[in-house]
Amino acid sequence: MIQKKSTMLYGSLMSPLTVGHCALIRYQGQLMRTSKVVAIHSWTADMICFETLNTNYTLLPGPAQQTAAVSPLLSSMAA
Repeated sequence: MIQKKSTMLYGSLMSPLTVGHCALIRYQGQLMRTSKVVAIHSWTADMICFETLNTNYTLLPGPAQQTAAVSPLLSSMAA
């Protein structure tokens, strides 16, 4: 059996985390899209652990990103 890689990120979810759908994560001022979520293992105020087709993720709240540029895509979606 092939072992999935594990990744720890400091960031935030940009859309609801749902099994069967990709996760959209804001990470280092960029948007990152995962493969489909297959399981959500734990969800607390300090950490979200979930699994995609390819990777086991641990998502930790990142430091405030006031200086990060807002994506033009997100700006147009908010309008």
